[in-house]
Amino acid sequence: MSITRWSFGVAAALTFAAGQPATTADTVSGSLEVAGKKVDITHGFAQAKKGFFDKTKDDIEVVLCDAVVPVGSTREMFARIELADAGKVHCVENTIDATRQVINFTLRHSAFKKMGPSGGATSAVFEPKVVTATRIEGRIRTTETMKSFEGIPYSYDVQFSLTVVPKKE
Repeated sequence: MSITRWSFGVAAALTFAAGQPATTADTVSGSLEVAGKKVDITHGFAQAKKGFFDKTKDDIEVVLCDAVVPVGSTREMFARIELADAGKVHCVENTIDATRQVINFTLRHSAFKKMGPSGGATSAVFEPKVVTATRIEGRIRTTETMKSFEGIPYSYDVQFSLTVVPKKE
């Protein structure tokens, strides 16, 4: 067995064991701009979670970042916060409900000295292509440059196609 095949097999096994999708079909492409500085968003993760407004339907949390987020940090929000505060990762997180609307967004970026922008806003939109229990594909963006409570301007525009990891029971 070649080292490449062995490495891929080990990586796929570790990824699967960690509860993340082992697929090469996932793609992410776009940018996040904060305080006039743009970062390329190239990595992503999607997971199902219990519906916030409708408990009978699942929401999908889409986490899009400029770097690989370590396995333990993908499902754990506080680990992502620590990485962002340290400047190691910059993320756009959106929760999409069953009606395909953004019901919550959060930005993780070291430029925000207090809490990063979050909540619901009509200028944070999801343009769906595919939404199923196992896959989400589309574009998440702001329709205009927005400002944090600290007055820091930000915007994002990211296209993605991601496997949806089932929710933790």
